[in-house]
Amino acid sequence: MTTEKKAPARRPRSPKPAPAAEACGTCDGSGETTTTVRVGRKRREIGAIQSGLCPSCLGTGTA
Repeated sequence: MTTEKKAPARRPRSPKPAPAAEACGTCDGSGETTTTVRVGRKRREIGAIQSGLCPSCLGTGTA
């Protein structure tokens, strides 16, 4: 009989967390932008505001 020393078992490494995505600069991470409503041939503003999807990030909020 031989007495051999066994190496201790290694613990598996935990996966690194994914890097956080940068917030979109156009909508500041909300996914929505606001524009003023324009009407008529001369495109006058009527004082109303409408919201819509951000054209840069398409509503995801991340760049």
